[in-house]
Amino acid sequence: MVHKLKLSGHKGAVTCLSHSNSSFHGAQRKKRKSTQNKYPSCLLSGSEDGTSRLWDLRSGTRASLCILSPNREEVTSVGFHPNSRDFNASLDLMGHGQYPFTVFTSTTQGVYAYDLRQATSPIIVEPDNNLSDLVSEEINQMAFATAGVNAYLVVADDDGYARVVALDNFGENRSQGNFKSSDNCKALRHDTTSPNTLVTSVAFRPRSKTLDLAVAGTNCAVSLWDVNRHRRPLSSFSIQRDEEEGANQVCNPPVVHSLSWSPSGRLLAAGLGDGSASIMALEGRKLVESCRLRGGHDSSVSGVLFPQFGGTHSSHVAAEDRLVVTAGTDGTIMLWDIGSRTAGSAAVDPNTMFQDSKVEGEVLDTEGGEPMDEELEQPSVKSSPESKLLFGMNLEEGEKPNW
Repeated sequence: MVHKLKLSGHKGAVTCLSHSNSSFHGAQRKKRKSTQNKYPSCLLSGSEDGTSRLWDLRSGTRASLCILSPNREEVTSVGFHPNSRDFNASLDLMGHGQYPFTVFTSTTQGVYAYDLRQATSPIIVEPDNNLSDLVSEEINQMAFATAGVNAYLVVADDDGYARVVALDNFGENRSQGNFKSSDNCKALRHDTTSPNTLVTSVAFRPRSKTLDLAVAGTNCAVSLWDVNRHRRPLSSFSIQRDEEEGANQVCNPPVVHSLSWSPSGRLLAAGLGDGSASIMALEGRKLVESCRLRGGHDSSVSGVLFPQFGGTHSSHVAAEDRLVVTAGTDGTIMLWDIGSRTAGSAAVDPNTMFQDSKVEGEVLDTEGGEPMDEELEQPSVKSSPESKLLFGMNLEEGEKPNW
C-alpha cells in the first residue's frame, strides 16, 4: 500500500526537503545497512516561512525541532552533513539533543550549519556556523558528497556558478565558529557564454573514482565536472526542444529544474520545464540522452529522483536504476519504468515492487485526466521506446510539489 502522510507545521510553502538517509553515497550506504537501527529516520524541510523543521518519521506528524533562519529569511535548500566520521562519532559525543545530525540550511542570503546534538530546546535560533562567505547571490540548491573520509558541499548560485567547498576541517572548527568556507572554495562557471544563466540544480555523482559533479541551469544544458580539475567541464550536453511534446514546448523551453543520479552513477535524470524528463547515460566522460519521459505532466517537472526504495532482492549496483519518480507543477507525481534498454539488464523490473500494491487515494489516468481505479494499471503515454509510466498520483487541489 502506498500511503500519504501529511506533516503539518509550516506557515508558508515548503520549498525543499532532505531525508537523513540521503547523506550516504556508495560504500557508505553499505555501512548504513549494518547500522540503520542506530539512526532515526528523519525528514528535514525548509519553507518560505523562514523555518526549517526536523520530522522524526517514527513518532508521528508533528515536527521534533524547529530551526529559525536568521532574519526569518526564506529557506531555499536543506541537507544533512554526510561525513561518516562525524556521523558515527556523534553517537558517542551526543550533547543534550537526541538527533545525531549536523544539518545545513541555505536562505536567500547565506548558508548555515546546526549541530543538533547540542540542541537544548525544540526551537533553535542560533546557527553553530555561518558559511555565508560562500554566497554571491541567491542559492537555489545545496548538495553533499563524500570522497574517502572527506565531505564536500556544493551550492547552486544565481550568479551562474556552482561553488564547491571541502568540509574536511569543519568538525574541528565549527564549535569555535571559525570555519572559513571561502578558504578552500572552488568556483565552477556553468555557462561561459552568457552572464545571465542561473545555476538551478547540482548533483554529485555516486560511485565515482573522481569527484564528479553535474551542474544544470537556465540555458537548458547540463555540464559534467571533475571538481579536482575545475577550470573547465569534462563535457556539456544541451537539451534540445522536443518536437513531439507539442504545444507545451512553445511557452516552456526545456530549462533544467532538477537533477538526480541513478544509484550506480551511470544514469542522470533531469526534470525539464517542458513537462518531460530526460534520462542521460554516461559514455566515457560525456552525457548522452538515452530516453525522454513524455506525456505524464501538463507543466514543468520541478523534481526528479531515482528513489532507491530498496524493494529489490538484487545486490547489484544497478539494481535500482530502472525506477524514476517525477513531480510536476501540475500537482501530480509520476513513477516511471525507464526499461532495461536504458537501465541495463542488471536493473530489476520495478513492476515487481508494486505488483501486489495499491495506492491510497487517487491514481491518475494520464490519458483522460480522471482518477483511475486503485489497481495499478499501465496508462499509455508518448514516451521513448521501452520506458513507460507505472502510475501517477494527484495531490490535493491547488497543491504543487516544489522538491
